[in-house]
Amino acid sequence: MEVKKSSLYDELPLELLAGFYYEINKNIENGILSGAMQHEIRLMEQTALKRGISLEYLHGKGTCIIEAEKLLRETTLQP
Repeated sequence: MEVKKSSLYDELPLELLAGFYYEINKNIENGILSGAMQHEIRLMEQTALKRGISLEYLHGKGTCIIEAEKLLRETTLQP
């Protein structure tokens, strides 16, 4: 019987996985992180697919989470 190795991403809650997925993709697109981070993206995508979550949903969820976090920080920092 073959035992599949799991990654750290398999243990993360959906919100954290989605946030990481969104941020790493954004940073790769902006040239902040190297293409070597594509391996991490693939691990996150594998985790999402194992959970039955589409990549579009994962990206959209990540976008909402990050934008909500930014808004929360902005409103919290204002006097």
